[in-house]
Amino acid sequence: MWMNIGIQILYVFIENKFVMKGFSIYPYMYYRLATWYFRFERKGKISYGASILVSLSQALILTDILGFFFMEFYGQSERQIIMDKFKPFYVIFILAIAFLNDFKFKNKYDIYKEKWGNQSKKEKNLYGLVIFLLLIIPLIFIPIIVSVLDYSQ
Repeated sequence: MWMNIGIQILYVFIENKFVMKGFSIYPYMYYRLATWYFRFERKGKISYGASILVSLSQALILTDILGFFFMEFYGQSERQIIMDKFKPFYVIFILAIAFLNDFKFKNKYDIYKEKWGNQSKKEKNLYGLVIFLLLIIPLIFIPIIVSVLDYSQ
């Protein structure tokens, strides 16, 4: 059941990729979050807060996908063995995502502002909703992922 829901959500995002021709979701997410963060931070070459939130979103989405996979195909004892061995790699993986995003978004804010700075209110609201969902949906599945990591059951 959960695997079907995950596949349906993934299909919607893939389908919307073609609807939003040429739209890159994570650079846009960085742009909108950096615009918000620059209200509070000194504008620099990169907004680390925005970069961290994009990285967190990507890591949580991948964690949710792996969690669904583990729950569907492995028993509790097998998940325990796998997760005990996987934890150091997971931490390295999250740090790698963060560093890659820092590298990717460095000195790009002005380019993104030129590209998306003159959007209509309707487009901003639509894409803002997609960004909000990309930040919130992975958080909704955290209890499921925690049950993957909970060895007491």
